[in-house]
Amino acid sequence: MKKITGRQLPHDVLEHYRFRAIELWREGKRVKDIAHFFGLHRVTVSYWISMYKREGKRALKSRKAPGPEPKLTPAERKLVLMGLKKPATEYGFEDPLWTCKRVGWLIKEITGKALHISNVWRWLVSCGMSPQKPERRAHEFDPKEWRRWLKEVWSEILENAKKWQAVVYFHDECGVSLTAVLGRTWSPKGKRPTVKVTGKRGKLCVSSAISKGGRLLFRIERGNINSKVFTGFLRQLIRRHPPYRKIIVVTDRAKPHRGKTVDEFAKKNERKLAIYYLPPYSSHHNPDENAWSYLKKNKLKAHQARSLEELKKITLSAMMSIQRRPHLVVSFFHNSFVK
Repeated sequence: MKKITGRQLPHDVLEHYRFRAIELWREGKRVKDIAHFFGLHRVTVSYWISMYKREGKRALKSRKAPGPEPKLTPAERKLVLMGLKKPATEYGFEDPLWTCKRVGWLIKEITGKALHISNVWRWLVSCGMSPQKPERRAHEFDPKEWRRWLKEVWSEILENAKKWQAVVYFHDECGVSLTAVLGRTWSPKGKRPTVKVTGKRGKLCVSSAISKGGRLLFRIERGNINSKVFTGFLRQLIRRHPPYRKIIVVTDRAKPHRGKTVDEFAKKNERKLAIYYLPPYSSHHNPDENAWSYLKKNKLKAHQARSLEELKKITLSAMMSIQRRPHLVVSFFHNSFVK
């Protein structure tokens, strides 16, 4: 029988062999016989016995190979990660996105050490990073104004909600297009799959309002959103609650949400309704944005509607599906300022 060394066996098998070999040795079996029984070289078994004598059973357990020493020191690693917190434009690139090639350049710029692009990928993963699609944020967004709004306006909303025993809704609108958003699908390598969608143009506008309690109210519009459509949605919102229940609506400063028509409606219904506005360019802080993201990326992904009528039916079904799942609506508030 051909003799093999321990390095040719899987780690779990080798660990079992080591413990069993020691048991046989302690029972008085000869090293030569033990090696023959396992089909190993006698030097391998002798080495196991020597390890056992020196360190005991823990020396026989499998250990993960340490691998090569990291090319970057902890201090260098820290410096590179600090650099990656800044947009790539600060280092002279055209856009703020970090690619493996650019990260490789940054590593060499900071440490003077060159890493192959495949090693850059592995290094980033080992640092707990992953390639992600960034969130859009308007240049005009003012963090100071947002902090002021939280301190003053949001505190007032919470105080009034408690005083009036009101329900707080976050409101927003979304356009749903006949041109479907496509996701990913499995396909043979080198053969890009094809998904048939309509070539017609058209869209619907959907208004919605969500509450921290998991409630979702919505309405689908065929035309564009204007002040009349917005007040119509507010009227529907009021009708869906008892007369004694006041409603607080938090929305953005889009033109249809403000103006004379909206002000007159709010004043006429001030016993049942109060409207508050988010700071300019802060729509990313509106939890209702997460509802639209879920609708487009999950419920309406690669939809097969060929007309606005079909799209309306699909959208209605999708929104009602979300509406029937309060725990899902509540999840739209996760990681938001609403506690």
